[in-house]
Amino acid sequence: MTLSDTVIRLLEEVYIAKNFSYAEEHLPENYICHCSEGTKNKAEAIALAKRYLKKHNIKKFYLTVENSGEETITLNVLLECVEKEKFLGITFGEHTAHHRHLKTFKVKNGIITESLDEFSEFEYEEIITTG
Repeated sequence: MTLSDTVIRLLEEVYIAKNFSYAEEHLPENYICHCSEGTKNKAEAIALAKRYLKKHNIKKFYLTVENSGEETITLNVLLECVEKEKFLGITFGEHTAHHRHLKTFKVKNGIITESLDEFSEFEYEEIITTG
């Protein structure tokens, strides 16, 4: 498996299938996530992903490789989400939003050991398409 194969599989399992047990099984106990909310360990990173996915219903994602080395890969990730439009707690519609993130992963022996999210969920580029 290549670096991109390893990372893409994790992203597919977590973001699309919402299979958090895959992350539990395939990330090492000493996994470190550097994100806008500070450095997170494995359990905190998975909890953060769960909160993100509760807020953003991701339908598809698109990736381009920005940089790749022997042990690191940086991806430009565009997430396509269907989000509820609410007013006073009442859902009255949906829209499609695209959230762009730059993510760097460190992979050793086929295992993701570290990641860096270069955009927080509040710094994303949001492109809204009504429909």
